[in-house]
Amino acid sequence: MTLHLLVLIAALNQALHTGGRVAVALTTISLNASPLVIGTITALYGLLPMALALPLGKLTDRIGPRVPMYAGTLFFIAGGLMPSYAPSLPTLYLAAALIGMGNMTFQLSIQNAVGRIGGREDLTRNFSSLAIGMSAGAIIGPLITGYAIDYTGYESAFIFLTLLPFAALVLLSTLDLGLTPAAGANARGKTRTLDLLANRGLVAIYIITFIHVLSWELYTFLMPLHGSQIGLSASTIGILMGAFSAASFTMRVLLPPLAKRFDHWQLIKGMLMLAGVIFVALPLTGDTLFLVLLSALIGGCLGAAQPLTMTLIHDNSPPGRIGESLGVRTTVVSSCQFVLPLVFGGLGTLLGLVPVFWLAAAAICGGIAAARTGK
Repeated sequence: MTLHLLVLIAALNQALHTGGRVAVALTTISLNASPLVIGTITALYGLLPMALALPLGKLTDRIGPRVPMYAGTLFFIAGGLMPSYAPSLPTLYLAAALIGMGNMTFQLSIQNAVGRIGGREDLTRNFSSLAIGMSAGAIIGPLITGYAIDYTGYESAFIFLTLLPFAALVLLSTLDLGLTPAAGANARGKTRTLDLLANRGLVAIYIITFIHVLSWELYTFLMPLHGSQIGLSASTIGILMGAFSAASFTMRVLLPPLAKRFDHWQLIKGMLMLAGVIFVALPLTGDTLFLVLLSALIGGCLGAAQPLTMTLIHDNSPPGRIGESLGVRTTVVSSCQFVLPLVFGGLGTLLGLVPVFWLAAAAICGGIAAARTGK
């Protein structure tokens, strides 16, 4: 029961996170902002998490995940409400920072919690279930955003999205989820985070995480821009983002039997390599159906990688330091979320979007080919 409730709460918050990012991007575009300005706003999703993920991961080990989950949900609500009053560049900057902080705080804590349900043999199933819930939220969020913008306006889109983390907050406030500190976290003595980097398994996971986030950020940042440039409506862009999330959802449903049959590392590397190849084709078409197909293929590839990396982190983390290991991973993720939109935005302003798609695709494929992971 605890796992199912956590998955539901994750889905509600993820709808705000994914839909809010689309709403912020489309609102910024409606204000005639340049790709560089859009990249600067997008970078704020990763600024605070980049600095705070590691200490928060250690804190989650010590006090348990319940309070950080509550705080993350409140950040989501604040970030969603901010642009609903006055959609402008200052409020969009603030919304991006708050939503990014909410996502980091909530994800660190819920990943820690889900990883401690059952035994090691349950990790892939647990994280697949969590990822399925997040995918469901990621489908709902962009669809709400697109149709709300087209039919009721930008302000109401943020209001509709914020209702979902409000529901998550009610669940967190009224239910006993049995979330406690990690075993051994308070008695482990002095440890150094750098010690984790001596763990070859964790280092390999962090490298793969960088490539995975590069792929994810490339799609979520550039797809709304590309869609707007070729004249797609907000609802159509929402459908594209929803197709991405729906395929991610489907792949995560199919993942447990695949993970039993194939090596985790080979699955991750194969999926990311395929995503890099697909990115080459994305900017070459303006056909909506083809874009939906490509979005779904990329979503399926990237959706499979995230729960597998979560499983590998829990398998390779020292006892009582899972939150800290996740904090290092989140620092990598947040650093990418901060830096990559600035790079993509700057290059998009200078070169246009097509070269940015291709450069990033080359980086993804090259990084996977050079990676030395697994057995």
